[in-house]
Amino acid sequence: KVPCTMAAGFLLQFASAPAVVAPRRHPAVVGRASTIGGTPAVTDRTAVGTLSLPSLGIGTIAWNGKTEEDKARIAGVAAAAQARGLDFFDTAERYGASPLSLIPAALAGLGLPVDKSYLGGDCESNLAEWGRGATVATKFTPTPWRRQASDVVDAARGSCERLGVDSIDLYQLHMPDIIQPFRAFGVVDRKDEIYWDGLAEAYKSGLIRNVGVSNYGGALLERAQEHLARQGVPLVSNQIAFNLLCRREGSLATLEKGNELGVRTLAYYPLAMGLLTGKLAARNLRQAVLEKRVSPQRAADLCRYLEGGSGGTAGDIPRNGVLPLLEAVSDVAAARSKTPAQVALNWVMCKGAIPVGGASSVSQVEDNLGALGWRLEPSEVGQLDAAADDLPFDFKGAGFQTTDSKFV
Repeated sequence: KVPCTMAAGFLLQFASAPAVVAPRRHPAVVGRASTIGGTPAVTDRTAVGTLSLPSLGIGTIAWNGKTEEDKARIAGVAAAAQARGLDFFDTAERYGASPLSLIPAALAGLGLPVDKSYLGGDCESNLAEWGRGATVATKFTPTPWRRQASDVVDAARGSCERLGVDSIDLYQLHMPDIIQPFRAFGVVDRKDEIYWDGLAEAYKSGLIRNVGVSNYGGALLERAQEHLARQGVPLVSNQIAFNLLCRREGSLATLEKGNELGVRTLAYYPLAMGLLTGKLAARNLRQAVLEKRVSPQRAADLCRYLEGGSGGTAGDIPRNGVLPLLEAVSDVAAARSKTPAQVALNWVMCKGAIPVGGASSVSQVEDNLGALGWRLEPSEVGQLDAAADDLPFDFKGAGFQTTDSKFV
């Protein structure tokens, strides 16, 4: 009973939440704002393996509209993003999965006789329509019942079918093999190297064009690169939680290790779930809970970051929380005639990473676009670094979505 609960609980959290053989660097390419469509995303691009990506991606974990109105809205957001050159979408086979659909996966992980067919979400299928013509990255989910390299190949083939493509632009392992339902009893069966072999097979078969990982710390990242390099397969990316509020607990060190190895970092939560936009207000979050638009656990944690407090995922946050950092971000934004969100995203780019943020409206696409085509001065980066260093806490996520549960 205990291990089943652990596995199901982790998968529930996961649903609701993206090297060359000889190491080299992939420089970002920053040019003047393009006059084509008035967008800088056409010229402000970054090389990741064989891909030329806009230096800012769009995460699609929330692109699973349940109503026709929602689907029309998301389709409009995707179209607006592509029209402006923001044509890099990041998804995963589990994005959009319902909690009920994940329970069988947990039971299968315990060896029980349940259906082991695809149990994921519908974001990939949606992107077959909404993301047609874009560069799409997706992810393989390590689970206890996926035990062979062929499971990675089969999953990649399934993702190709749902995305409506012959080959996936960037295929990533969603996390290290950390779902270990019998860990409490001292039984651990890590299959990371098996999954790396599966990535190599899928790459050599032409199912995937580029290989990436997610939530890998520096040591595991180097091991993965060396393992793949021995098979002639370049590891091109590592997707981790990284932002101005999330640097201390291994994220910044991992990014720097990636830069050393020539593995590009993709940064999810680049705006710390909206905390770095300057738009979140505790009173609005509490109202959203009453209207059932935000979970009580997530809202409580975000309020702690904003106001201070103890408990939940956030932990101990002093009075006024992130306010001192937001003031520093706002000062730079005002001097630059930019929004705080644009400054926070640009800071991520200045560290050598590609921020992968969500976008649920056309206005968010427009705001994100304003982070491209320019870079903060080193003195401004230093000013923001100092303000972040002064905070005695890091962003650890909110509610069931955490920054460290999958990071190894």
